[in-house]
Parts: sequence; structure tokens; C-alpha cells
Amino acid sequence: MVHIYTFCDKTISGRKEITAKALCELLYKLNLKVGELCVFPHAYDFSSLSFKNKDTYFLLMQKSSSVLNDLLAELSGGKVEENQTLKKVVTNYYNSKNLPLDNTACMDWLIPNKAIAVTNPNGKTQGYFLNIGSACVFVLPAEEQSLKNIISDCLLEYLENNFTIDYKSDTYKTFGLEESHIIEILKDVIKNKDKIFISILSKGLACDVIIKAKCDNEKYEDYTRLVYQRLEKYIYTIQDVSLDNMFLNLVEKQNIKLGLVGDASLIRLLSSVDNKLSKHISDCIILPNNVAIGKFLNQININTNDPRLVYSLAVKLLERSDADIVLVSLSNLNQQNAGMAYIAVGNKNKIDIYKNQFVGEQKEILGNIASTAIFYLIKKIQLNDFKIL
Repeated sequence: MVHIYTFCDKTISGRKEITAKALCELLYKLNLKVGELCVFPHAYDFSSLSFKNKDTYFLLMQKSSSVLNDLLAELSGGKVEENQTLKKVVTNYYNSKNLPLDNTACMDWLIPNKAIAVTNPNGKTQGYFLNIGSACVFVLPAEEQSLKNIISDCLLEYLENNFTIDYKSDTYKTFGLEESHIIEILKDVIKNKDKIFISILSKGLACDVIIKAKCDNEKYEDYTRLVYQRLEKYIYTIQDVSLDNMFLNLVEKQNIKLGLVGDASLIRLLSSVDNKLSKHISDCIILPNNVAIGKFLNQININTNDPRLVYSLAVKLLERSDADIVLVSLSNLNQQNAGMAYIAVGNKNKIDIYKNQFVGEQKEILGNIASTAIFYLIKKIQLNDFKIL
């Protein structure tokens, strides 16, 4: 049985689902059942914690706690000491940010001496795990990105070595289909008698389709192939990577030059990826409002009533820049919490035009348009128009 306890103050209590969900996804793939999921204040009375034999506990901490470290050291029959591995990682992190070590920095490397360090090079909050009797206790950061960094490093290796002996799993990362639609497409596959377990974990327009079975199941490859065939149009990767990072990886590895034209949806797209993208942008035109759009279209002699407006913009952009691929994203939002997006993605061989409708708050709509544009870019880059990875 697995227990997940998040200890935090009110500033992140509303985000508990994000960090816990990231952990739950990993545990599901490893065939671990989460029996308890709780959120406690950081000023919790840790002495009330009890650890049952053979159970696994994940304590997600917003910040390090000397009280918890002392308790776990005592329960494991040891004492709190400096961990040199964690001390080096934390010190290197502060140096990389040109920050002086603050008075509380040592808290991140003072842990029970019987614990094994779980490092997080990209943040100061670190982790560790230790055994208390036959129970295994992990103390990890509650912040989402730090937890993901740790999961993708030594923690994943430890969990795989200890919990995946009899199971194998694959994950298809999809975009553009809601969970209910995927279930409808796969309903006959999900309800099978071959002991193939298929689960859909929804993240809005993005969904993870997880396929799991025992290692000796001879039907496993048939099912993974069938699921892929049914969802191929919507799958952007089978790696454990986000939509934004997949886009960045493709652009960097293939050294692609991008041409971009768009309104507020383009601003959201650019804000969702880091500055690594800037060196790959050969042309970028942001039109913040309808007035700016109208002026720009007049300058380049394009009719504002042209039904193929985004196509014409894409053609003009290809003519004036050295971009390998161009994206035009224009949105039309109304007062009824609905919005239409017109997106053109292409190169000198072919330009595809997409029309999508979204509902929700304006911020949510713009975010969905930006993610949709990134998905179309990924699928275009993955075609034979470019060098294949």
C-alpha cells in the first residue's frame, strides 16, 4: 500500500493535485496502488505519524523540516548528520544562481544518517529515502518541477528496480481529444479479457494513454500496436515529455528556423516555452489587437475579409523570411466565453489550415490555442518534410 502526504501552507495547498498527480501517474505505471492521499499544514505534528510494515510513504514537503528529520532519524535508529552529496548539490545550485548561501540552506543537507540522498540539481529543496522497519519512507519536494526532476532521475530507477519486476508499461501522449472521446475510440480494447490494463489520465486537451500488463503477457505488443493505430493522429510522443518540451526538442535537434505571426495566442505560445526557442526564430510578428492586425494586413496588401487570411499570411511570411516552417495563429474571442482560432502551419511544400473552437475563460482559451498551435507544429515537423530524428 502507498501513502502520499503533502505538507504545505496555504500558498500551494490548491496545487496539491498537480504534484500528487504526477507522482500517482508514475506509481500507477509501476503497478503500485495509492491507498491514501492527504494534505496537511507544514506545521503538522509529525510525531503523530506512524509507518506500517511493508507500506511505502511519500512525504511531499514545501520546505525542509528539522522536526521531521529528527523524528525519522530516531525511528530509523540513527541521527541527523550532514549529507555530503546533498551539500554539494545545494552549494552548486546557489553558485549557479550567483546567490549567497542563506541561513536555512543547511536544512537541505541535514538528513538522517541512514537515509539515501535523492538529488535535485535544479533546485535547493532535496530529497531522501530510508527504511523504518520494513516500511519505506520517501521525503521529497512538493514543488511540481522539483518533484518531476527527482522522479526522472534516481528515484525512478529505484522504483523500477523494486516495483516493476512483473510489469511492463507504455504511455502514449496525446493532444486534441478529451478523455471521454478516447474511451469511446478504445472501448472495445479497454474491455478485454487478455489482462491488458489501459488507463487514460486527462490533463485537459492533453491525455496520457497508459498500457500495462505482466511481462510474460504475449498479447501486450498486439494491444500497444492497436492503440497506436487508433490514436496515431493525436499522438505526439511515446516519451515521458510534455508538449512544450517535445516541441523544443524537435526544433533544437533538427535546427529548424521558425517564422511566427499571431495575436495574443502567439504571446501565450512564446511564454509557454523557454528562451531556448529564441535562437530558432527567424521572423516573429505579434499583433496585439484588431487595429494592429488591420494595419499590418494593409501594409502587405492582404484583404481583411479574405476567408483564407491565415493562409495568405503564411505565404507572405515564407516569402520574406528564411524560415523552414511558419505558424500563423489568429483568434476571435467573444463575450460568451467562447473563441475561434484559425491556425496555419506549413512550409514551401504545403500549408495546412486548421479551424478550432474553444470554450472557457479567456486565459484558458488562449492557453488552449497556444497548445494546439504547438501540437500542429510538432506533427508538421514529424512529417517527411524535414530530417527525421
